[in-house]
Amino acid sequence: MIQKICGVIDSVGEETVTLELHGIFYEILIPSGLSEPLRNQAKENHPVTLYTYYYIEGGANAASLYPRLVGFTIPSDREFFRLFTTVPGIGVRKALRCLTLPVKDIARSIENKDTALLKKLPGIGPRMAEKIIAELSGKATRFALSRSDRPLSIPDKKQIDFEDEIFDVLSQLGYKPAEVDAMMKKVIEVHPDVKTTEEMMEIIFSMENEAAS
Repeated sequence: MIQKICGVIDSVGEETVTLELHGIFYEILIPSGLSEPLRNQAKENHPVTLYTYYYIEGGANAASLYPRLVGFTIPSDREFFRLFTTVPGIGVRKALRCLTLPVKDIARSIENKDTALLKKLPGIGPRMAEKIIAELSGKATRFALSRSDRPLSIPDKKQIDFEDEIFDVLSQLGYKPAEVDAMMKKVIEVHPDVKTTEEMMEIIFSMENEAAS
């Protein structure tokens, strides 16, 4: 398991950074709020350390599975992210998009059973907020003591506000979180004006049928 990487920044995207270490280039997913600070550090050409979370991305087809790393500049942020992804229906990419409030605020809302604040996170509706509290209450206390006031992610203007409903429906049909993330991202790219769960589901099933035929 890769716990951290210290290397020189080769490039920074909106959601990824590439570090060079001994001639090997590692592409690492990052919360969108870290892209600008890392770009500034890249100008100095000094080594940076990212604390990493390792996971396997892909769908049910074994041939499409591949390892990925998610990176954070603070170890406690990585540990909170690891905890957050244990909630059923919250995959890695959804968790990254959700971190639009400081970690300490999210942790406090969990411990205080504050569903109103959790619902401010992208893609978190009433049912998912309750699920997060049920799963993580009593486990997030130490993260509520974080000194950082900086959100890890920047809100996505294309983010839909009924994402948890889509996750619930497709999860019951046997789809994995990574598959649901990929399908919703594709729909939003092709149909940015989708406004309801029903519209989203119709488009997803239409795309699935086309891919199968």
